[in-house]
Amino acid sequence: MTRRDLHRGASELIVFGRHPVREAIRSPGVEVLEVKLAKERSTADRRAFREAARRADISVEEVSRGELSRWTGASRHDQGVAARVRLLRVGEVESFVAARKGRAARVPSRLIALDGVTNSQNVGMVVRSVVGAGLDGLLWPLVGQPWVNGLVVRAAAGALFECPIVTCDSLASGLGALQAAGYVCCGLEAGAGRSVFECDVPHRSVFVLGSETTGLSEDVRSLLDDRVSIPMAGPLESLNVAVAAGLVCFRAAGLLGPPEDAIRPIREPDAR
Repeated sequence: MTRRDLHRGASELIVFGRHPVREAIRSPGVEVLEVKLAKERSTADRRAFREAARRADISVEEVSRGELSRWTGASRHDQGVAARVRLLRVGEVESFVAARKGRAARVPSRLIALDGVTNSQNVGMVVRSVVGAGLDGLLWPLVGQPWVNGLVVRAAAGALFECPIVTCDSLASGLGALQAAGYVCCGLEAGAGRSVFECDVPHRSVFVLGSETTGLSEDVRSLLDDRVSIPMAGPLESLNVAVAAGLVCFRAAGLLGPPEDAIRPIREPDAR
């Protein structure tokens, strides 16, 4: 049994690198608590970060390169600048469901979930697609998937601060909570007979993607209301999970789709 890291789910973390820190300073989706700069950075760079932080009323401290690396734990990637931040768009699945009752239930709601995807770079790139497609969020299990970290933030290129994160203890429990609220749970599987581009997207839906090596886990597969695939014209069996998630995100948002006469509805969930 996988044990849950007690730090998972925490909204406060250290982000690093020039672009992520700049995005954090100007994003309304994150509160920047402090910024640290390596004294070895150029005067122009330090001045620019200080000015951006001053406009946002954020404190800045200049430290040695070694001290900054100890703070970030990522000396190869921090680029001499880091920030301690608090994410403002993190909430539990129960709160997410509660906020979509009543009149809010009339509004379409679509999410993405990852099953056993442990590579931080892939998770970060999926975050970018979720934000780029304008989906309602990423269902984020606290077991079986790396929690938000500096590498996830960096791969997301700042999009992490704009991404609604819907946490759950396990992916199966999160999917179950969404299904109880009327969401259709649809898994992406290479062997599925129907293309994701040939199916109508349910009013409330969550699309689940597994890892490239093992696919969807059995406990998640047992919860699925339907399965779809991405058609492959060449000899490959599947795509990188981040690439596949990008296609699914934009299909779920209604930004990619089939001709009208090709649409066939995804099945509604069984009564439970």
